[in-house]
Amino acid sequence: MKEFVAAAKKIRLRQLRCFVAVARKKSFVLAAKDLGLTQPAVSRSVRELEQNLGQELFDRSTRGAELTPRGRSFLAATESGLMQIFQGVQSATGEDLSDEIVRIGALPNVCSRFLPAIVKSFKDEFPSVKVRVIPGTNSDLLDSLRRGDTDFVIGRLSTSEDMRGLNFQALFDEPLVFVVRAGHPLSAGRATLQEILSYPMLLLPEDTIIRQEVSRYLSGQGVSALTDTVETTSSDFQRAYIMQTDCVAVIPRGVIQAELDSGAIVQMNIGKDAMKGPVGLTTNPDLRLGAGAQILARRIITAPQYAKTGIQYG
Repeated sequence: MKEFVAAAKKIRLRQLRCFVAVARKKSFVLAAKDLGLTQPAVSRSVRELEQNLGQELFDRSTRGAELTPRGRSFLAATESGLMQIFQGVQSATGEDLSDEIVRIGALPNVCSRFLPAIVKSFKDEFPSVKVRVIPGTNSDLLDSLRRGDTDFVIGRLSTSEDMRGLNFQALFDEPLVFVVRAGHPLSAGRATLQEILSYPMLLLPEDTIIRQEVSRYLSGQGVSALTDTVETTSSDFQRAYIMQTDCVAVIPRGVIQAELDSGAIVQMNIGKDAMKGPVGLTTNPDLRLGAGAQILARRIITAPQYAKTGIQYG
């Protein structure tokens, strides 16, 4: 206990701010730029913190800095503590934290999968911070991020041109799957592509990144055009239309994961693992995020079930 008290007394707010900045940017150089400090000053502060704790918080390499398991645990506690300090300062200065709104742009499949649990956990801890989840297509979400209408976006990795000037942090790979309702003539799961294409197709619109992935796959199989199609970005419509018709749908698996688990919808054996792309958190480095947005973004990125890779675009 005495050792804990002694270590805690040595920790400075400067050290914690530097630690959180490096954890967010995965780079001492980028963290220093964010903080308006020199890189040696940031490195020294983090090293002092590690010495005070007696723990390595980062695995350092030429590619950057990755949190160790102890570092991830410490980050969650540190962000919570800094948020409480932030709330205290706002209270003392007469500012109202409830004025902050965290605006998340998210693909429909993200809205229905892991995001609700993370938002609930965040709201349990910070009930006065409003959270607004804005669904949309990948291109619409990226446009909103560039305009500053959202704080960050959870969507698929788009082309280098579409992502230019934005930062992308991969969370997981999401496959696109061919599916039908249980009881469909093809619900045994084994069918040729030609048999599948003889049925009406349910797809996303042609201007979406997901539809472009589907088109590339079909083109590689010698299919140049589809004639009998219904297009939508609505997850609710997709699920209902699959269940009520003999269509074959090609959609992100996460949209209908619950129905796949229950057996109400069946995945076909076509295209398995052939159409897979990273889904991640995209930020605009020109936007300054509020404390609540920073903490919620970090919690999404550090969710333990995801393998993460940071990518920055020119």
